[in-house]
Amino acid sequence: MKSVFAFSAAFAALLLIGAMVRSALLSRDVAPADAPQSNEHEAHEHRAPSPEQKPEPEDHSKHTPPPDNPADVAALGNESDPVSGAKLEGTPVLVEHKKWRIGFASEETRKKFEKNPMRYYAKLSFEPTADGRLLKVDGAKYEKALASACPIMGGEIDPEGEVFILHRGFKIYFCCWSGCPDEFLADARKHYAHYGLIERNGKLERK
Repeated sequence: MKSVFAFSAAFAALLLIGAMVRSALLSRDVAPADAPQSNEHEAHEHRAPSPEQKPEPEDHSKHTPPPDNPADVAALGNESDPVSGAKLEGTPVLVEHKKWRIGFASEETRKKFEKNPMRYYAKLSFEPTADGRLLKVDGAKYEKALASACPIMGGEIDPEGEVFILHRGFKIYFCCWSGCPDEFLADARKHYAHYGLIERNGKLERK
């Protein structure tokens, strides 16, 4: 009877030892598979992130800008100098001004014109517009439009003088060339009443 119990105890011990050995073997087989995963995870955690690659800024200096359309310039063909009144002979001094090619007798008169071209427009039969254009008109058909005093500067107007511009069928007179025509053109409708003018159906008329 004692031998039976001893045999059973020994057999149970063998089973226990076998189970322990088998468990150790399984742990050893699984470990290599886990190790790379752990190393990969660590490498993933400690690897420095690569900097985001940004596109290089475009170098606009290498680009060729589109060419501007050449402005149409018309030859005015004036026969006399608008500044001095001298007849143009030989090869005149030519200046391109607001899409018009204007002739001058000398460089001196050209420079005077460019200092204040507004005062010479009427002599060239130019009508200046509010948007900066110059219209070629027949100034002889324009009527005088006078005011009791210059509506811009308040100065006296000389009805026989030459301080005027051509504007929508009328010669609008001022006291001086010190900015009066430019201010008038900036808001002409505001000043029509001073000259006894009114706009009807898109046409400027006398009251």
